[in-house]
Amino acid sequence: MTMAESPGTDIGRSPSPWRTRDFRLVWAGGFVNDIGDWLLLVALPVYVFIESGSGSATAMLFVVELLAALVLGPIGGSLVDRWDLRRTLIATNLAQALALLPLLAVTGDRIWPVYVVVGLQAMLTQINNPASIAVVPRVVGPDQLTAANAANSMSSSLARLIGSPLGGVVVGVAGIEAVVVVDGLTFLGVALAMAFVRTDTSPITTDERTGETVDAGVRAGLRTVFGRRRIRALVLIDALGQVAQGFFVVLFVVFVIDELQGGGIEVGLIRGSMAVGAIVGALLISRHANRFGPITLLTAGYVGMGTVALVFWHTPAVTSDIWVYMVVFLLSGFPGAALGIGLFTAMQQFSPPGTLGRVAGVGGALGALARALGSLVAGVLVASTDLIRLLDVQGGLYLVCGLLAWVFIRDGRRPPRASASTRSFVGDDGDDLALQAASS
Repeated sequence: MTMAESPGTDIGRSPSPWRTRDFRLVWAGGFVNDIGDWLLLVALPVYVFIESGSGSATAMLFVVELLAALVLGPIGGSLVDRWDLRRTLIATNLAQALALLPLLAVTGDRIWPVYVVVGLQAMLTQINNPASIAVVPRVVGPDQLTAANAANSMSSSLARLIGSPLGGVVVGVAGIEAVVVVDGLTFLGVALAMAFVRTDTSPITTDERTGETVDAGVRAGLRTVFGRRRIRALVLIDALGQVAQGFFVVLFVVFVIDELQGGGIEVGLIRGSMAVGAIVGALLISRHANRFGPITLLTAGYVGMGTVALVFWHTPAVTSDIWVYMVVFLLSGFPGAALGIGLFTAMQQFSPPGTLGRVAGVGGALGALARALGSLVAGVLVASTDLIRLLDVQGGLYLVCGLLAWVFIRDGRRPPRASASTRSFVGDDGDDLALQAASS
């Protein structure tokens, strides 16, 4: 059975990625990994704040994560492009499990091992995340990328709903030792799932279309990102969107407290509702994946996010009932899912062979810097600038991103078609299934 199709073939007949055994393993591994990430992301700040009573000590956790992303993002992506992806994911998850052990030495008077753990986890994540993105085009065909990324988006949102409260419950009820055990088991679970993947995930050293050797260096990765129009536009537009996200992180809390007269419970309820919308949105996109190109999804995602944000910020003129804001924020999950699915699919489709790890790494580092910049700027301006005006800027940035994506990235508006390739993987029935990254 092959994925090749003639020009007249109905793209709606593309096989579901769920029929592929290795995709199911990769999806399950990513789901478990995300649960563990959210568990740790919630548990450690809660523990540090309770034990130290210091907001600055808690904030340092996020500073350590940011520094790791900025410094190691491009390097981690370069390593991913040099190494076997399956083995890389096994090794990084085993290493992340071991990196939790210093938490067993933490006490109320000895907090510093937490920063060691956060630093180690953040460094390993700079390898794990690009590898997770790069492995998807290996286990599914180009015409299945949108559906596969939609499934991953759904699992990410579901993992957030599970992992976030689980982190608070585990650290609050059983202590930091239980966090080590539970999170360690999630990492071991991912490594086990990847051990059963049979797809060829060896590094791509030769461009099959040109026969040229793929340069695996960091500089070559930077040239790929900033020297190719579509990829450059993609990562720069994403960075601008991350500035808007940085604004949101700071201004949302101020908005709920000042405009809605709410507190921590209201913040949690409203933020949590988006994950529900994102799950439903990802399911809908998955069912109709072959109708939309990644740039169409990306553009619709940005425009939808901006529109919902502007409605959300101005709803206090009508009502301050929390349930209304939960509904509006739930609706933001739909464009949020489209945005993420479109971004990853476009990245996978546009990246030349053997460079996807570096593209993801550089994009992640640039996005982290932009998000931090947005948070800092919002934090400085919120004390001296009208809050609603700042919120309008935040929503407007998303609309600008949608316009820029549609104007400057003309390729990828239509869904990719399956094509023949010399790279293959073994499917459920043992047949060779053609597999190739989408043509650029």
